[in-house]
Amino acid sequence: MMTEELRDKLMETLKICDVHYDRMMFAWTNLQERFPITKQNFLLITPMELALFDQLIYRFAKLQDSIGSRLFRQLLEALEEDYRGLPFIDILYKLEKLNLLDDAKDWIALRQTRNMISHEYPFPQNIQIEELNLLPDVVAKMNTIWSNLKEYSQQRLETEKGTRQ
Repeated sequence: MMTEELRDKLMETLKICDVHYDRMMFAWTNLQERFPITKQNFLLITPMELALFDQLIYRFAKLQDSIGSRLFRQLLEALEEDYRGLPFIDILYKLEKLNLLDDAKDWIALRQTRNMISHEYPFPQNIQIEELNLLPDVVAKMNTIWSNLKEYSQQRLETEKGTRQ
């Protein structure tokens, strides 16, 4: 049975993730017609769209951080799975084994992509375009992962609520 403290932490984490997800998707909805980005339409990106790209990348990173540093561990704790002292990769494999992640390697790939697209160095234009064109796939993958984790977490909270009554 989940403790009240863990239940509260899990609910707070879900709310935080929802904020990041909603803001990420707002930016995505307003930018998706720009893809694929070419050299021609890259030069036509407005300051407002640039701000939306920044928001999209930032919220994607924050969502991934919140899920990876909080939600994964809270779910394992709720399932009374021993994860303490495990390297993060082993936590991912444990989540995969429990069917909370389809593939641990997807999470690793998202992390690598996130690190590439979140740099603000003065890279050549072709590299910036290449990295920005990764966004549709990572947004879609994060959407799937977050939707599955959120649904599972809410079901778990409801189940716990039912056992307490």
